[in-house]
Amino acid sequence: MARYWGFWTRGKLELLRRYLDAFTTTTKNKSTERIYLDVFGGQPENRDRLTNDLLAGSARIALSIDDPSFTRLRFLEVEPYATRLRSALDQEFPRRDFRVVAGDCNTTIHATLQDLAQLNWAPTFAFVDPNGPDTHWSTIEALAAFKRKDRPKTEIWLLFAAGMFMRNLRTDGSVRPEDADQLTKMFGTDQWRAIYAARVSGDLTPADARDEYVNLMRSRLEQVLGYKWTHPLEVFNEHGSSIYHMIFATDHPVGTEIMTSLYTTALAEFPAMRQAARQQRARLEEEAVGVHTLFGKQLDELTAPLRRGERFYEYTPPTPPYGSSEPKDTDT
Repeated sequence: MARYWGFWTRGKLELLRRYLDAFTTTTKNKSTERIYLDVFGGQPENRDRLTNDLLAGSARIALSIDDPSFTRLRFLEVEPYATRLRSALDQEFPRRDFRVVAGDCNTTIHATLQDLAQLNWAPTFAFVDPNGPDTHWSTIEALAAFKRKDRPKTEIWLLFAAGMFMRNLRTDGSVRPEDADQLTKMFGTDQWRAIYAARVSGDLTPADARDEYVNLMRSRLEQVLGYKWTHPLEVFNEHGSSIYHMIFATDHPVGTEIMTSLYTTALAEFPAMRQAARQQRARLEEEAVGVHTLFGKQLDELTAPLRRGERFYEYTPPTPPYGSSEPKDTDT
């Protein structure tokens, strides 16, 4: 059974393809091995929810990079999706060195990295694309620690859906223990509680709280794990609402240069993708009611620019986490 995704997933996967192609190209003459880790491998069949077009998932994209190829690929996924993914990939890529590891990635990541320990000198990229706040800090920590100390860290591209977990945080302050435990495991700290308390008291708006959660994750990636750069790209749906951030963590100057360029391009392309999705949705709605117009009342909505993120991308370091003793820089 196929899984259906919004237009933003198509954009995200295209950005992944571009970066992986650049990643392998820049290591072409420097390394005989290249490792790709997909912490949430996904399922074999994915489709655009509006067009019904097939989408190549992250596993297929990584296996299709060929100039040069990744030499070792590991896809972590729970059952029954792991078996389905393995079966599909075995048929399409029978001679490639890849493995689909079944089970909770937060548990299986450690044995997976141990199996690759003899290659801890090789350029390594990890795609961490959960459906919610399902990634434990211990998993991110293990990825960051995988490489030898004299080599750049594993590059991590992490989907961070603050808006998704914020919906589970009650605004009356009575957060459920299971939700609190999940967030503490994800951040590796309970510093998120200061942001939550400020949201409950009204000191932070929902948008400000979302930004502070993103800032907290970036700050921990840089300050705790030692990444030099963390690049956040905010992704919007067809209504212009923020749905998640893609956070790229690297300590290699070439990595930060490439992703800066790709994020700059994405800021130009994503609005066009959103407009195309709006047009497709409007056409389907018109067909459903038997109305066909060239320029209708939806024109302003269809062509509206992004409400945020219109400028070219520039790296800005995270500020001290909300509620920390170190004052935040308030200069504009």
